[in-house]
Amino acid sequence: MEIKAVSQEIVDMLVQRTTELSQGRNAGCLGFIDDTGFVSSSTKVIDGGLNGIPLRIMLSHITNMEGKSLIEGMSSVPDNAVLIMTRPGKTGLITDVSGVDFFNLPIISIGVKNNGLAGIGLIMPKEEYFDLATESEMLNLATLGSVTMDDEKEVLKKSNLLSLKYLELTTELGVSNKNGSDEYTSQHEHTIDIPRIKINAIDKGLARDLVDRSMEVGQGREVAMMGRIEDGRVVSQGQIVEGGIGFVPSRLLASSAVDISQKSLRKIYSELVPEDAVIVHTHPGGTGVMHIGDANAGPGTWGRAIVAIGHDAKGKIRGATVVESGDKLYQLADEDEQLGLQFFQAETPEREAEIRNRKFGIAQEYTGLCKPIQIN
Repeated sequence: MEIKAVSQEIVDMLVQRTTELSQGRNAGCLGFIDDTGFVSSSTKVIDGGLNGIPLRIMLSHITNMEGKSLIEGMSSVPDNAVLIMTRPGKTGLITDVSGVDFFNLPIISIGVKNNGLAGIGLIMPKEEYFDLATESEMLNLATLGSVTMDDEKEVLKKSNLLSLKYLELTTELGVSNKNGSDEYTSQHEHTIDIPRIKINAIDKGLARDLVDRSMEVGQGREVAMMGRIEDGRVVSQGQIVEGGIGFVPSRLLASSAVDISQKSLRKIYSELVPEDAVIVHTHPGGTGVMHIGDANAGPGTWGRAIVAIGHDAKGKIRGATVVESGDKLYQLADEDEQLGLQFFQAETPEREAEIRNRKFGIAQEYTGLCKPIQIN
């Protein structure tokens, strides 16, 4: 779907709000392309918080996010939608493909400098961009596999060349005099509802294979795969993939079970990854207890349960836990986003301390959602 221009009124509204917020905070909304190719309507403007635009709040303006993961919420985004965000201190140039990969939507970036508009950049979803996202994930891990300084230099050269390639992907977008509106027409809306499946155990052979690979790659790197659930027990479904220290990239993770080539993350996790899939990964040096990052990387974002297998330096399995999808998890996610906004509204040290303490409390409650499971 071609985009000819974006409404001047929408641009002015976002620039004004970004200027009002100051402090380097951005603002954003979902815009909608009309039949003539102009972005002429939008949702309410959302203020950026501690971690940028709060996605659950933004999605709540088009669908009820209660009890939903991000991928379930994104499935309600109309096909004629675009993501519009301001970039304080920037010109509007888009320097990576992570946004277009995650949302599978056109991204409009509005640069704001000196209290005014600096430029408007546009990037459209394209199959080759999704493959660039895969290449980026692989390069981010490649330095861990480097054996010599020369090896690492070659990886860094490729990474820098990829960054330079990103600079050519943005096109400048003009503005139109069409009046902005908060009324929009939804086109081809389709939703998904991922079932919540209870997990009680994991196959011991699968756990052993993952820990053995984790020991093989060493350096504290996690390994992972997409498993599936049979009568409450996690069994093997795909191939083991190697991650980094403390993370496994989302595209490579999905590639353990499905073909990710030329596909966005949104398409991969909403249409290709089976609904009964479960993310299984290792925790080198741990016991399997997970935290807020694991919960967000699993059910919080992709709507699938996540299992962690803890092991020691000699490969002895210490335990396994699961964080499943559930109302409590999504309530914590909603509260965390609200606190990210309230932080900037605090007018006393006492109020800021209260917000910070509650954010720590939320992180603790996420860990409390970990449920030990059997390995058999």
